[in-house]
Amino acid sequence: MSTDDLHHHAVLYNLPSVQGAVVSIQDLKVQGISYIRILWVDPINHVKCRIVPLPYFEKLLKTSRPGTPVPKVALGIVFLTVAEGFR
Repeated sequence: MSTDDLHHHAVLYNLPSVQGAVVSIQDLKVQGISYIRILWVDPINHVKCRIVPLPYFEKLLKTSRPGTPVPKVALGIVFLTVAEGFR
């Protein structure tokens, strides 16, 4: 599959297309932003969301490995039940 084929199925991001997208914590504070919404798609294709206060997000970015914890059980949720081994 060539990269030309990918343009029909997804958005191809490259450095020039996102260069102007840098926003500082100070910019967020000036705009009155109080919370940051972090979204990701888990391995079973469910969209997950974590909302964190801006001061916590700022502290998070200063760590050596920025990230947010995900409970182990969240990876084993299938429909309305928890898979064996995740309890």
